[in-house]
Amino acid sequence: MFNSARVRHLATAAAAHYAVIFAGIFAPVGDAASRIHMTGTFADNFMQWDSQWFVDIARYGYLLPLAVQRTFIPTGNVVPFTPAFKGAAFLPGLPVVVRILGPILALVLVNLLFLCALALMYRIVEHERPARAFPTVLLFAVGPCAVIFSSLYTESFTLFAVLLIMYGLQNPTSSRRYWIACAGACIATAFHDLGAFAALFAIRLFRLRMPVRGLFFLACLALVPACYEWYLWSHFHTPFALLTAEDSWHRHWSAPLANALEAIVGGQFTSITAITLAVACLVACQAYVALRCDFRLWAKPGQGIVCSLETCLWMSAILFLGLCANMPHNPLESVLRFYAILWPASLPVARWPQADRATPTFWLALISFAATATLGSALFSHGWFFQ
Repeated sequence: MFNSARVRHLATAAAAHYAVIFAGIFAPVGDAASRIHMTGTFADNFMQWDSQWFVDIARYGYLLPLAVQRTFIPTGNVVPFTPAFKGAAFLPGLPVVVRILGPILALVLVNLLFLCALALMYRIVEHERPARAFPTVLLFAVGPCAVIFSSLYTESFTLFAVLLIMYGLQNPTSSRRYWIACAGACIATAFHDLGAFAALFAIRLFRLRMPVRGLFFLACLALVPACYEWYLWSHFHTPFALLTAEDSWHRHWSAPLANALEAIVGGQFTSITAITLAVACLVACQAYVALRCDFRLWAKPGQGIVCSLETCLWMSAILFLGLCANMPHNPLESVLRFYAILWPASLPVARWPQADRATPTFWLALISFAATATLGSALFSHGWFFQ
């Protein structure tokens, strides 16, 4: 049913999202030597860094010709690639979309999915915490990684998939809702490794004593990875092709928070580092709240999904991953991207005690997020590294 307040709130959030992005694009920042020019159009602002991998994999497959590999040198890649199928670390979902639609239409789809994700997020929160729906969506729309959700990256697909799962599992006894959750499961693992953590939502179905539905949900999650593994085996003749490709990016794992300590000791503690750790704290707070709300063995039909055991485990698992991930020379690289899809992290500060007034904490979070999002947009769109 048409709801004018909902439409107004979503339009405000979308406008704020694109305002911070375009503020960054038109900021007086010089282009980096590594800036990529893929289409020769304004869309190039949204096709930097990993976008090059998605487009070239779509064009050439996972074995890129040496001449194409050389175009990756400005972004710090050594050629020839070792292994030759280094790009296999990128799951096939987005390359397939780019292959079918082309880069510019794929970018349009990314933005449409993000707007759909905002609407779905609003609907989920409105059902369980009506007063927090608008502030949650607004905070997320101008989150620190806002530019990533409107760029030729996988985050919008992963976010949309997780929201489909959560929306479906709000009422999994409904066949329609259950199939929506299964559709989200198929999408989640097709685009990014983080989609695998959506398997934790299957616990919801087992807690509701629906083991058959739970197993089928897990089968949906495994469908694309199984097909991709078969593809890698048939082309590269090793069951470890994906792991070998991922190892070539030199990410290693350390004790929790060792990456933050190394960043401080190495003099790499920046404003982005501070925001990353602040978001990690919000994730931990919301995970704790969710656990307190739902610390039972069995779930009840119609029980909320936002503050549930499953959401707590999903957020905690990705939080732990980010606390342990470590990259040479930049220990916290890409950790903010890990946390970007954890949208419930906005809930602890999305508190409006009155309908027309936000709390000082909310304004502080909103300003901090928007400032980081603008900085991120300026860096990313001009070819500087921001993840």
